[in-house]
Amino acid sequence: MNEEPPRPSGLPAGSIAPIFDTKDIYGKEMNLENLLEEYDGVLIDFFRGNW
Repeated sequence: MNEEPPRPSGLPAGSIAPIFDTKDIYGKEMNLENLLEEYDGVLIDFFRGNW
């Protein structure tokens, strides 16, 4: 059985996220700063993509 390497601890819940650029699951460019201008808040959900 392969063991996973240790995962970084990340930011604590409720932390202010750094501004970043990324792509959504459809390949559309996204920017956290732009999202926060349009919405009152943003939920960021990170997940592993290997099942």
